[in-house]
Amino acid sequence: MGMSSNWALKLGMAGAALWAAGCVPIADYRKIEARYIETEGYVTEHKNDMREMERREKVLQLRAREQERQLALIRTRLQKSERLRKRLQSQRSVQASAPRPEPVAAPVPQEAPTFMGLEVNTKTGGLVLESGVMFAPGSATLKKQGKTILQRLASELQTPKYSGSKVRIEGHTDATPIKRSGHKSNWDLSGKRAMAVLHHLEKIGVSSDRLCFAGFASHQPIDNGKGKKALARNRRVEIVLAE
Repeated sequence: MGMSSNWALKLGMAGAALWAAGCVPIADYRKIEARYIETEGYVTEHKNDMREMERREKVLQLRAREQERQLALIRTRLQKSERLRKRLQSQRSVQASAPRPEPVAAPVPQEAPTFMGLEVNTKTGGLVLESGVMFAPGSATLKKQGKTILQRLASELQTPKYSGSKVRIEGHTDATPIKRSGHKSNWDLSGKRAMAVLHHLEKIGVSSDRLCFAGFASHQPIDNGKGKKALARNRRVEIVLAE
C-alpha cells in the first residue's frame, strides 16, 4: 500500500474519530482531504520533472566527455604537426648551411660523323641515305635527287682508294605496317629499295661483282624513339663497304 493510501486511511480514521467526537464538520474534512490530494499530485508531477532533468544531465555529461576526448585527439595531432614542422625547419637549416656542389656542365652533344655529306651509322659504318631523299613515300622508284647522290657515290667508289671494296646495300623501313603502297610488307619494300639502288649503281658503272643487297624491314632501327623524326631516320638505305 502506497504513501497516499496510508495517508488516506489515517485521514479517514481521524476524520471518523473527529466526527464521532463532534469536533470537525464533515465539510472541513473534505476540504483537507482535497488539499492533500492536490499536494500529492503536485509532488508527483515535480518528481517526474526531476527525473527528466536527471536524464538530460546524464546526456549532457556524456556529450561533454566525448567533446573532451575529441579535444584531446586534436591536441595530440597539433603536437605531432608542431614536432614535424620543427624537424623540417631544422633540415632546411642544415641544407641551407651545407656547401652547394659546383654545377656540372652539360656534355656537349657529339655530331654524327659524315662522309660526302652523308651520315655514317657508327654501329655498322654504313653511309645513311635517307628514304625521304631517295624515294617517294611507299615507293621503290628512285627520285631524281636520289640518283644525283648515287652518281656522286659511284664516282667515289671508282677511285683507287675504294675500288677493291665490296658494296653491300641494305634497305630499312620503320615499324609502320604497310597498308596502301602495293607492297606485301616492310620486308618487301626494304628489299626492293635496296635492289633499286643496286641496279642504278650497276647502271652508272659500279661493277656488279662488287654489289649485293639485303632488306631488313624495321628490325635494325638507328633511332628507338616513337616520334615522326625517329621514324623518318629509320626509313633509309645504307651503303656498307667491306674488304
